[in-house]
Amino acid sequence: MHRFDPAKMQRREFLRLLGGAAAAPLMGPLSGLAYGAGPFDDYRAIVCVFMYGANDAHNMIVPLDARYATYAANRGPLALPQASLQSNAVTDPVQGPFGFHPRMTRSRDLFASGKLAVVSNVGVLLRPTTKFDYQNRTQLPPQLFSHNDNQDHWFTAHPQAAVATGWGGRLADAIQSANAGGFSVGISTANSGVMLKGRSAAPHQVLAYNPAASPPRPIAKRIRAHGFWDTRMVDMQRLYENGITMARTNLLEDQFGDAAARAVEVNDFILKALYDGPEPFGPFVERFPINTAFPANNPLAMQLRSVAMMIAGRQALGVKRQIFFVTPAGNFDHHSDQFDTTLSPLQPGPGEPAILYGKHADLLLQVDVALKAFYDVTVELGVQNSVTTFTASDFGRTLTSNGKGSDHGWGAHHLVMGGAVKGGSIYGTFHNMQIGSGNPADAGQGRLIPDVSVDQYAATMAKWMGASAADLNLVFPNLANFNQTDLGFMA
Repeated sequence: MHRFDPAKMQRREFLRLLGGAAAAPLMGPLSGLAYGAGPFDDYRAIVCVFMYGANDAHNMIVPLDARYATYAANRGPLALPQASLQSNAVTDPVQGPFGFHPRMTRSRDLFASGKLAVVSNVGVLLRPTTKFDYQNRTQLPPQLFSHNDNQDHWFTAHPQAAVATGWGGRLADAIQSANAGGFSVGISTANSGVMLKGRSAAPHQVLAYNPAASPPRPIAKRIRAHGFWDTRMVDMQRLYENGITMARTNLLEDQFGDAAARAVEVNDFILKALYDGPEPFGPFVERFPINTAFPANNPLAMQLRSVAMMIAGRQALGVKRQIFFVTPAGNFDHHSDQFDTTLSPLQPGPGEPAILYGKHADLLLQVDVALKAFYDVTVELGVQNSVTTFTASDFGRTLTSNGKGSDHGWGAHHLVMGGAVKGGSIYGTFHNMQIGSGNPADAGQGRLIPDVSVDQYAATMAKWMGASAADLNLVFPNLANFNQTDLGFMA
């Protein structure tokens, strides 16, 4: 790990003094690597919305032309009624009419207004792969259809071997020089796995916004000793900080101490940059108020509210490039409970199909509402052209149904949102929804062999973030295997 300060005593002094210091990112060079990226004369951020469990993208967006009949026949009880899709329809100028899931009315509107695009049939690949390649097991990513493995493949963009860094972290290595004082490029509100971990750039985690807390809870938690002072006038905070940062002979303990010390430092800095309030416990008041409404009953929206606060305070934080990671609350792995309404606030009315309700519909509604609120706040902050939000997930699901859900697939459709997105279009190949020999992408049961790799999808946004051609080949080691390295959905 790259240490905060060569001298631990200096670092302890910094921890002691930071509470009263001016808001300045005195965190030293957390990254020593930059490969000629930039120049960074503007602000840009990407936001990954990772849908753990594998989203059923076949029901997120559905073709409404002649392919609908094939879709309905193969999906069986999972097929969304055509009328419900037609009321939420959009048209791609090349690929024809499509309907968003009935709960995704806001995404439909963003698509129609040119602020959202669909990238079709994206998945983990080592190189372009045909059905022949799949059937003969030719250079396939290992452990296809395994949740944990494919999450790691998405995060690392290096399926062929275990690596200790993610593509977001390697991108952060390349663009770290954009941020004054080395403040973290990667910020998470959830468990981002290895995605944001670089060789030198270190990510940081903040809390989801919580408007119900009393007093209001900051998104960065100040780590404090149980008693700030005791009756013997011992400085418990100083004792606590020294316990974290003291030098240790055991390397693992020493590295853990470095990580803990960095968390203290960064949290304190974020609090100073984003909040006003008395020391040491608050209550704290936001220095950069946000007027856009984020529904408090939507966990993803609360995470994106925290992201918005970090963006609103970008100048105080001294940042020009950021990579955020958020995730909806709930699991998209619906093998047998896709339209289970047991805990759903929305219930079918008389004669309504159950498939319009339940767990998957609830999750898509959570995503839809949160994405719209987040786009609106970027407009409020004047950064709608500088922030790009995209979805990701373990893999797709089978086109066929097992009765009440679907099984693990491969390629899936994803959403990209923002003012710099060439929206209103579907990128990639949207297949004919057939199963078997009639579909060259069907690996069996409607498991789509991806046409677009994770590398191509992410590299298109990494290039927009300012990564050079040399950076891209370091961030995405398999990118050179694909002829098209920019999918063209970014302006």
